[in-house]
Amino acid sequence: MTDGRIALEFLAAGTSLTPRADTLLLVSDGCAPDPAEGWAGVVMVRSTPTAFAQHAAGCLCCTPRGGLAGVLGEIFRQRATGGQKWFTRVAVVPPPGQQAAWRADVAQDVLAQARFCLK
Repeated sequence: MTDGRIALEFLAAGTSLTPRADTLLLVSDGCAPDPAEGWAGVVMVRSTPTAFAQHAAGCLCCTPRGGLAGVLGEIFRQRATGGQKWFTRVAVVPPPGQQAAWRADVAQDVLAQARFCLK
């Protein structure tokens, strides 16, 4: 039974990837899959994603979101508005040695947790 969130799975760099038409692939720059066809889409993410800047006063409207969480928010918006091919799963391939940091980025973001289910 599913709770309606989009499944989000982290894969190790260098993992043999089998394309799935229902899966959006998020890959770190420099870790492009071969081949890139057969996925719902392939999105390149900078190796060191940065958070949004805060106002000087540190208001809550600009609480920084992690780079990967920000990317997930953007692809969710694109999916909802028809700007991205429909997907029901997301596979993330972070740069080597960064999986724990990228996973923590998503786990600490309330909006990402509301929309995506970490596997």
